[in-house]
Amino acid sequence: MHKCLHGGLITAACALAAAPAQAQWQVGAGPAVRHAVHAEYDAAGRRLVRESGWLPGVAFQAAYTAGPLTWRGGVDWYRGDIGYDGRTQAGVPATSTTATTLAAVNAGAAYALAGGVAIVASVEADRWRRDIAGTATAAGLQETYRSTRLYAGAAQTWRPALGAVTAEASLFRSTPEHMRVAFSGQFDPVQFDGGRARGARLGLALRPARVPWLELRTRLDHARVPRSGSVPLTADGHYRGMVTQPEHTRQTLTFALSTMY
Repeated sequence: MHKCLHGGLITAACALAAAPAQAQWQVGAGPAVRHAVHAEYDAAGRRLVRESGWLPGVAFQAAYTAGPLTWRGGVDWYRGDIGYDGRTQAGVPATSTTATTLAAVNAGAAYALAGGVAIVASVEADRWRRDIAGTATAAGLQETYRSTRLYAGAAQTWRPALGAVTAEASLFRSTPEHMRVAFSGQFDPVQFDGGRARGARLGLALRPARVPWLELRTRLDHARVPRSGSVPLTADGHYRGMVTQPEHTRQTLTFALSTMY
C-alpha cells in the first residue's frame, strides 16, 4: 500500500475601516503579510499535523457611506511556502513544506449607532489551497477547501489626537467546508463536504491624523472545523478504503498597510 502524508484527511486504506464620517467613497489597497497556523487532530484529540509560516500578500478594500449605513467589501490574497510537521498514514514522523494559498472575498455593512459604536455583518467566500510536498517515504497531497462564512459583530471607533482608531470583533459560522484531495496519482481524487467551521475575528485599524491617506490594520482570525464523515477511496476505480477529514483549526494573524483614496 502506498503511503501518504497526513494533510486534511485520514485514510483507512493507507476589519471596519476608520474612514471620516463625511466621506462617501473610500477605496484602499496595499501590501500585507499573514502568519498562518494550521493543525489537525485525530478522534482522541491528539495532534497529527501542524503547519505554520508567513505568507506575503495583498489586500484591497472599498466602502460607501450614506448616513449611518456603510456598505463595504474587500479582497485578500496570500501565497507562499510554510513548514509542515506531521506524520505518514503509518504514523512515521515527517517534515516537509506546504505551498499555501489563502484567498477571500467579502461584502457587508456597518450601521453606526451613538458614541462611535457600529453593528457589523458580512458574508465571505473563503478559499484555501494546500500542496504538501512528498518525502522520500510518502506521497504528497494536493488539497483545496471552499466555504462561505457569515459574520456578525460590533465595532468601536475612537478619535484621539493621533488619529482615528477602530476596534472590531465578530463571530462567524460557515457553510459545510467543501474539500477536494488529490494523492499525487497514487489514488483517485476525492471530493466531499466536511463540517461547518465556527470561529471569531478581532481587528484593529489606525488612520494617523498626520497622514490620513494611510491606514494600518491588524487582524486575528481563529476557526475550528469538526471531523467529517467518511467517503470511499479508490485507485483506478477499485475500492481501497475510506477517507475522513480530521478535526482541524486555522489561525491567522494579518498585518496590512493600505493607501486610501
